[in-house]
Amino acid sequence: MIAEGLCAGLLAQRAGGGFHWAPIDSGRLIAVDTASGRIAGAVTVTGEQHEIGGWLAPQFRGRGLGRELFHGAVIFAHDHLAMATVVAGTERTNAASVGALMSAGFVSTTGPVLHRLPNGRTVHSQWFRHDTDEPRYCR
Repeated sequence: MIAEGLCAGLLAQRAGGGFHWAPIDSGRLIAVDTASGRIAGAVTVTGEQHEIGGWLAPQFRGRGLGRELFHGAVIFAHDHLAMATVVAGTERTNAASVGALMSAGFVSTTGPVLHRLPNGRTVHSQWFRHDTDEPRYCR
């Protein structure tokens, strides 16, 4: 998950405008709270690394939205970008992120023990993967 500081900045934006964070070779799914019109969270699928990353605002946690975002990213990656395998890493101590990934069908895999976040902070990481035998491009 992306650092809280960046999350707070994104939450201040209304859906459809404001700050843009995504690598050029990627796709993003955004969850919007329909009551407030605010962004509740997002996941990004990067093309080159086949990596999924995301964040979820604190007030929207514990409702299954993390699982739904990761599940949507898996469908997007496998069924629209023809990625047979995608990976996702999280901070080892982030039980909510680990739970969301596992409930979305990810399984543990190997990866770097340390990971540098976009804000420069280095964390102990845990890695997961999601595979399909039938990757395809949307038509």
